[in-house]
Amino acid sequence: MNKYRNGSIAVLIAGTVFLSGCSAAAANVKGAFKKESAEKVFNETEGIVSQGVIEANEVSINSKIPGRIAKILVEEGAEVKAGNILVEIASEELKAKEEQAIAVVEAAKAAYDAAKGQVSAANATLKKAENGARSQEIAQAQAAYDLWQKTFERVQKLYEKGAVPAQKLDEVKTQLEVSKQQLSIAKEGARSEDKSGAQALVAQAIGMEQAAKSKLDQAEAGLQEVRAYIKDTKIVSPIAGVATVVNAHEGELVSTGMSIATISDLNKAWVEVKVKETDLEKIKIGQQVNVKIPSYSQNVFSGKVVRINQKPDFATKRATNDNGDFDILAFGVKIELDNKERVLRPGMTAFVQFKK
Repeated sequence: MNKYRNGSIAVLIAGTVFLSGCSAAAANVKGAFKKESAEKVFNETEGIVSQGVIEANEVSINSKIPGRIAKILVEEGAEVKAGNILVEIASEELKAKEEQAIAVVEAAKAAYDAAKGQVSAANATLKKAENGARSQEIAQAQAAYDLWQKTFERVQKLYEKGAVPAQKLDEVKTQLEVSKQQLSIAKEGARSEDKSGAQALVAQAIGMEQAAKSKLDQAEAGLQEVRAYIKDTKIVSPIAGVATVVNAHEGELVSTGMSIATISDLNKAWVEVKVKETDLEKIKIGQQVNVKIPSYSQNVFSGKVVRINQKPDFATKRATNDNGDFDILAFGVKIELDNKERVLRPGMTAFVQFKK
């Protein structure tokens, strides 16, 4: 019994020694990690140090229309210019709708042209009714009247001599009256009822023209709408930058508003840090700062203070004893970063030192 007990105690002691060794090793590793992390940031005796996250102007690229992705013309990390085509959505159905819309427009245009022709014809009829016969027609009517007038005079003399019967005289007299009326009509123009009829015809033709124009406008608007959808099948970048994220693949179905890619303007990167109100007097607009990134621990980047939040609405409280029993406010300070080499990316941790 004692033998087994002594063995258990020995094992327990050995285990304790082993765990103590592990704890010491872990402490050494933790200390080394802290030392290594500390080497990546600034010496706080040389100036205020604060931490933030790098941001940049980013645009989420999405589709205005649902459909299948036919082509993806950009890869992650690639530089793009404003207006570059990034993605193409399949547009076979839209092409078919465009052809249908073109046919509707052509039919509406033909109907409109025909209606305009009817208006021109109606106006011509009205003009003729209002202006009366042409000078040639008046001259012709006058010649016919003069001829029948002379004929009547000759027949009347022959009748008086008994050379022709009364019937013949009546026939010539009738023809003279007809020619007289025709001459009068030619000179005076159409009757009022004829003019009213021509005006009504013009009004009707104009109404048909307006209706045809309205249908043509609707058809053209439909065509423009389809063409706008077709234009939206080619998704372009609204800004120049770098494709930091590509979320989709060729052949994938996308819905309206679904994020396909993200374009970031790395030339305008910045970081916003929180600074205690007790340190604000040491910071000025335009002040140059040093920035370190854990990913590039050996490099020191430069930045410039471009904004210091002025209103308490933009501040957050921090627990501290530097101000007695009261919390000290921390104001946001925005630093514009020099990222000409474009190594800084949104989301990176940044340590900022405001040099004394």
